[in-house]
Amino acid sequence: MDTFNTDAQPLAQKASKVAIITRTKNRNLLLDRCIRSVLAQTEQDWVHVIVNDGGEAAPLDELISAYQAQYRGRLKVIHNPVSVGMEAASNIGINNSESTYLVILDDDDTWHAKFLEKMTAALATETWAGTRGMFCHTRIVHEKIVGESVVITGSEEFNNWIEHIDFLQLFAWNRFTPVCFVFERAALEEVGLFDETLPVCGDWEFNLRFLSKYEIGTLREELAYWHQRPKLTGHYGNSVNAGQDLHRVYRARIINRWVRQGFADKTLGYADMFSMAISFEQSLSTQRYLQSRKRSLYTRLRKKIQAFFRRKKNVPSTF
Repeated sequence: MDTFNTDAQPLAQKASKVAIITRTKNRNLLLDRCIRSVLAQTEQDWVHVIVNDGGEAAPLDELISAYQAQYRGRLKVIHNPVSVGMEAASNIGINNSESTYLVILDDDDTWHAKFLEKMTAALATETWAGTRGMFCHTRIVHEKIVGESVVITGSEEFNNWIEHIDFLQLFAWNRFTPVCFVFERAALEEVGLFDETLPVCGDWEFNLRFLSKYEIGTLREELAYWHQRPKLTGHYGNSVNAGQDLHRVYRARIINRWVRQGFADKTLGYADMFSMAISFEQSLSTQRYLQSRKRSLYTRLRKKIQAFFRRKKNVPSTF
């Protein structure tokens, strides 16, 4: 195990097939599960880079000491003295590793045991020119923390309907999180690293930038698990749930930046924006109408059910 601060030079070693970058901060209960998911992979040619982004060092070192024999020298731990943020932490992990492929695995997420094996094989054998990344289907896992245990409360499909990744889908909303995206390290020469100015939405911005240069293939298998704890805040909350307002703010800022860039290089004009704004407003109006109709139908249905029970003289007190 290599342990060093961010100002240390990475140790020379043979490049791995995959570098797995995990950002963490005082979430050892979840990180332990993440580690076990990595160690369980059928593809064993990897290096796991854990970036402790300003969290306590001693408890993390104690946790991973139990796994040293299983890691067999394939682990690097980087302790940031202070937090630098998610995207900067990702870049630190990328810059302190050598590999053919890269993947960001958050400390609370997990994979199917064949995730790395199938994803790297799919990317290596993809015949469509310009494909430098591979996406797979994802399941959302709902959970809660009870004491020192993580209790799964349910799960649902997230993006299993996606057959291909295209700009229209991805511009509308982020269709996949880092847990299900493997890409070639060499692609970063054109794409660039993660945007360190973004506290959230950095994966969406990176995905769009990646797609602007290269194709992203789709492996239609559910191999990634995106764990969510919607009722939790603080260290054990999800950024997408705990910081929804922040996501909306930075999504708007990213879009505004793109529009200003389009104005500056004259690839976008006011007439274009006006046309898109009208289409957006019409779509929004339709959405509001449908929501209103849904509420109206629900109210009418509820009244009919209440009337039915009254006729039966058996009105539930909590209905």
